[in-house]
Amino acid sequence: MAEGHVPAARRPSALGRVLALGFGLVLALAVIEIAGRVALGFEPLPGWAQDFYSRAGYELRPHERYIYASRDGEFENEVRTNARGLHDVEHALEKPAGTFRILILSDSYGQAREVPLEANFARRLEAALNGSAPAGTIFEVINAGQFGLGTAQEYLYYTVEGRRYDPDLVLVGFYVGNDVVDNHAPLIKAWNNVETVDFPYFSPDGALHQPGMATGRRVLSWLRQNTTLGHLVARATGSSASADRVEVGGDDDVSAHALRVPMGVYLPPDATWADAWTATGHAFAALKRAVEADGARLGVFLIPDRRQVYDEDWDATLERLPDLDDAALDRDRPTATALALLAAQDVPALSLLEPFRVAAERAYFPGDGHFTPAGHALTARMLASWLREANLIAEEGAP
Repeated sequence: MAEGHVPAARRPSALGRVLALGFGLVLALAVIEIAGRVALGFEPLPGWAQDFYSRAGYELRPHERYIYASRDGEFENEVRTNARGLHDVEHALEKPAGTFRILILSDSYGQAREVPLEANFARRLEAALNGSAPAGTIFEVINAGQFGLGTAQEYLYYTVEGRRYDPDLVLVGFYVGNDVVDNHAPLIKAWNNVETVDFPYFSPDGALHQPGMATGRRVLSWLRQNTTLGHLVARATGSSASADRVEVGGDDDVSAHALRVPMGVYLPPDATWADAWTATGHAFAALKRAVEADGARLGVFLIPDRRQVYDEDWDATLERLPDLDDAALDRDRPTATALALLAAQDVPALSLLEPFRVAAERAYFPGDGHFTPAGHALTARMLASWLREANLIAEEGAP
């Protein structure tokens, strides 16, 4: 037999080579996974967080830590999420005796990654209420703000997770600048230039739709949530809060198209926008039913768009969108429409528009557009006064 010649019977078949390669790959990935969990302390997302994601289409990542910064230097802040994935201090699920609990649902304005934790309006509101609370009353404010959420997702958060805190009062921070867009599938598609909508939403007929993610994206999300390698890839590519540092831009980094769609809220509503407001009403009605079924109350505070507040911000947007019909635009329209919708549902509501317009300090970062520390302080003061005036909080002993 010639040296180096292997009889055909002893040569590995093509199938055998594929199986060997597959086994080696699986073994290598297993070693990487084990080593990563030991070295990095990585743990898969807990079941409750994955359950929320599967229903609301949004991840809550416990114990995340990263730097959140604006590219133009307006802010740089360390963000830490608590054991329930919220940008807040820790809160036990079981409500302590003698405590009046307030749960705040909102989007990025509530999550407040632009400022230190102690400077956001939820922390300030808790301090203000406890600073003048009567004997026997302790107020606890839980901040469940999450960037990008619409009212339907906030409703789902409450039904899946929020109600577990047993709140006495649920407050929704409704951002008039784009929450209506977030609540209507055609506007979501137009705003994001997509053909399908992954996130849950209410249709104008009142039906709740939970389309879920496409299979490929669902698999990738599962790998990021449950494997060390997937987590490392997400960190390396800067995927949301999985990165060590997240940098964001302002309006200058937003296309004219992305600016134009939300500006429709200032125009007389066409059929699409009328449907969007109807869908928003269904979302609030569902949330109110759920909250009141738990023995709590619902209130809403309307967060203004900075274009409503500052002439220079309004003018800068119109300069970028010269085709808009200036004569038809009404800067007060979205706030007035939201107030009327909530009044029809007998939901107490507070508009922050006028207090922001007369405030001495600028309440929004000029580039990023979210609240400055001054904006958070003003919001907390207005909320504290309104909650007392509207009799939404306990004044003599907690329930």
